[in-house]
Amino acid sequence: MKKEQKLDFSERLTQYVKAKKMSVRQFELSCGFKSGWVGGIKSQVDIERVNTISSNYPDLDLDWLFTGNGFMIKTETKTKEKPVPQSQLPMLPFSAVAGFLAENNSGFEKAEMFTVPAFLAKGADFLIRVEGDSMYPRYANGEILAVRTIKDPTFFQWGKVYVLSTHQGCIVKRLFPDPQNETAIVCHSENTENYPDYKITKDDIINVGVVVGHIGIE
Repeated sequence: MKKEQKLDFSERLTQYVKAKKMSVRQFELSCGFKSGWVGGIKSQVDIERVNTISSNYPDLDLDWLFTGNGFMIKTETKTKEKPVPQSQLPMLPFSAVAGFLAENNSGFEKAEMFTVPAFLAKGADFLIRVEGDSMYPRYANGEILAVRTIKDPTFFQWGKVYVLSTHQGCIVKRLFPDPQNETAIVCHSENTENYPDYKITKDDIINVGVVVGHIGIE
């Protein structure tokens, strides 16, 4: 009976992936899972992997995924869990250093506040300036990033640009999984000619924010 239940779980997950018009491998990569994980589910699904799926695909109804009851896509929004919308965004006075690891990102005073409706609509929590040219041409030195904070600093949508507060400082990088070490992530710069990829461990991360927009300069 357990085997049949897990097979149903795998089939429903595959059904959801097809509905999203992506391949199973693309889904596995987006969650940081090894190739063949979806089709090879044979035992109880680890709660950490379930949390990863839910974090990357919040529209997937987990009750449907496990039991087949209800609908694949969530039909109701839990308004109680939504934070009260803010009308202004703080500009953090320390810089997000895109070119190197900052030595210190603490000691900031009261932040200046700005109203940017487009960023607020995307759920941004704060603004921060880029320093350096490691993310050029995606982001130039001095540009302003709009960032939405992530509650769980261990789950990422691979390939997106994040602002990371680490024990060494604050950085802006496009993140990818380390295929050789599940506890590490690869930090990728857009300016690959001058800034090679490097790795940091998840334990080194204090706070995480995903970039949801930016204000460019000429």
